Amino acid sequence: MVSFEWYRSFIEVYRVGTVSGAAQVLHLTQPAVSQHITALESALDAPLFQRMPRRMLPTEAGKRLYNRIASAIETLESVSANANLENASLLIRLGTPQEFFAEQILSRLKAQNTLFSIKFGLAQDLIEQLLNNQLDGVIATQKIAKSELEYQLIFEESFWLVGPPQEEIPIAQDVLQSDLSSLAAWLIQQPWIAYSDDLPIIRRFWRVVFGWRLDVNPQFVIPDLRSIRAAIAHGLGYSVLPDYLCRDWITAGRLNLVLQPAKAVTNQIWLTYRKSERLSQQIATLFNLLSS
Repeated sequence: MVSFEWYRSFIEVYRVGTVSGAAQVLHLTQPAVSQHITALESALDAPLFQRMPRRMLPTEAGKRLYNRIASAIETLESVSANANLENASLLIRLGTPQEFFAEQILSRLKAQNTLFSIKFGLAQDLIEQLLNNQLDGVIATQKIAKSELEYQLIFEESFWLVGPPQEEIPIAQDVLQSDLSSLAAWLIQQPWIAYSDDLPIIRRFWRVVFGWRLDVNPQFVIPDLRSIRAAIAHGLGYSVLPDYLCRDWITAGRLNLVLQPAKAVTNQIWLTYRKSERLSQQIATLFNLLSS
């Protein structure tokens, strides 16, 4: 007879991709999870995974089994959880860029019977934690192709070129409107503030707007967009920032809008989650919060 625990171990190895990761989720030892998988394969007389050096890849038989039992296992587990934790608060583990969370998400969070565990980091690192079931959802600034994941568009940011409020651009407005080459020539002589050494945001903006690759060494490298905003306000240099970080500061005179290009330079932001969790209460709650 096939044990329910064998199925649970199979489901977690399928989702996480490793025996060690599944063991951590299930609070079991790695040998125990391995024994469950071996026993299930023996009982079904079919290999369910291809053992790779760093990952367990499901076979066609494994994929068919997962599709047949995943929803049933989730239903049984939810019944058990509801029976024991009827009045427990919902826990949402969310990974997100720090600046976007502070400026766009924090004000939307509700305290009504929901607990939040927030982790900051870069998209690739957070996606890896999502795949390992250490997070329920990730706010991602890029789509990383993984068959286990789904992406839902939640926001589109535009990038603006901004500078210190007390400095004036020595180029007439009518010239700027007809020819940006003089602005580009002046800007490359100015101090730049970048998020990282390779200037990913600035170089993309420059290539789209001015049509060639910018080759400058930033005077400051600061891996925090809000700190870059403050540095510009203090007169330390120029940079390219998302509009949601700039708009209010420009209106208040704390930043100078150097260029909001006619051809917008944009980036899409996504709510990312495991396909197997698309109907979970955590993802439904995140959708409601982020669409409000």
